[in-house]
Amino acid sequence: MSKLHSFRQAAFAVSIAATLASAAAAGISSKEQALIGQPAPATTSARVIDLSTSSYANVSYGETVVFLGNGGNQFTWTFNGVGGRSWDLAKIAPAGFSDKQFRVFVSRNPLYRS
Repeated sequence: MSKLHSFRQAAFAVSIAATLASAAAAGISSKEQALIGQPAPATTSARVIDLSTSSYANVSYGETVVFLGNGGNQFTWTFNGVGGRSWDLAKIAPAGFSDKQFRVFVSRNPLYRS
């Protein structure tokens, strides 16, 4: 095997490792995020859920929620993706938002009920 061939293999392996590392660091893909919903502007009127008072929340499809976490951290999310499922809040929360396990149960979209 030539040195050039070995170098190409090593460069390819490094580029694959870098790609996988960046994907893992992102935590959630945009496709998966679209299944859950989308970030909402902080000015949107919404229900406030404090993570210190519970370990889960029930939200309605299409509902916008402000989550309060550690040290006054907060973020706003609209649950308009796939309804009728539950999600781990860590999938959508900003990094370092909370160290607590928290689950969000999203009701089904009422337009699709039979």
